[in-house]
Amino acid sequence: MDKISVVIPVYNTGKYLAECLNSVLAQTFKDIEIICINDGSTDNSQEILESYAQKDSRIRIIKRKNSGVVATRNFGIKSAKYDLVFPLDSDDIIAENTLEKMYRHLQSGDGDIITCRVMMFGNETGELKLPKPTKRNMTIDNCLVSAALLRKSDFMACGGYSNDFKVALEDYDFWLNLIFNHNKKIYRIPEILFYYRIKEKNESRNWQHRPEHKAMVKQMHNKYPQMRKYIYLNTIIKIGNKIRRFLFRIQNNKIKIFKIPVYKINDDK
Repeated sequence: MDKISVVIPVYNTGKYLAECLNSVLAQTFKDIEIICINDGSTDNSQEILESYAQKDSRIRIIKRKNSGVVATRNFGIKSAKYDLVFPLDSDDIIAENTLEKMYRHLQSGDGDIITCRVMMFGNETGELKLPKPTKRNMTIDNCLVSAALLRKSDFMACGGYSNDFKVALEDYDFWLNLIFNHNKKIYRIPEILFYYRIKEKNESRNWQHRPEHKAMVKQMHNKYPQMRKYIYLNTIIKIGNKIRRFLFRIQNNKIKIFKIPVYKINDDK
């Protein structure tokens, strides 16, 4: 059986780190190494990492000067001993059978990137509803979280996370690179196996609702010209939906075209 390298960048997440590590140590898939890269934390993260490493030899700590999440993830995955890697942020958690189920689907050939449904916790709760991760949907916005099982060899072939997006959306660019430049297939397990922490705004890196978000997505569209046919298709579908809504309406049990009633719907009571 293959082994999995779980790669966890850590930066000042001491108050969340124990939950994250506990969820990884509880995995039913036991053949793992846990690489924790302390990216220059100034809180108690290092002490927590050392206390866990003393209890479980699968934990490997790398301490380095603060370099940011892109450089730290790249460094951590390149340091992985095994060809299967699972990046995980140090404030998130996973279900105890996450790695086992993802490994099974990867081995079955269901995809090259194995993801799952996502539940939010923390400042917001409920399922994070993400569109199906098709190529067309991925041109609209990111349909994945940063945590997914993939091969290190695929990561190395595509060059890892790009410094062009070191401020935010580095995982979105990474997935686009894999699926458009390297023809990798995404498979989403139809189960909630990943838990995404929603934090206070002053702690969050989420750029989804910032003005810069659209500009960065446009930058990705320019970076991957293979996306253009899907962008055109999305535009046509949007226009078609607007035309359909304008031409065809149901109001007061009457079907109307150009606001002219053409058919009355009789309700059976």
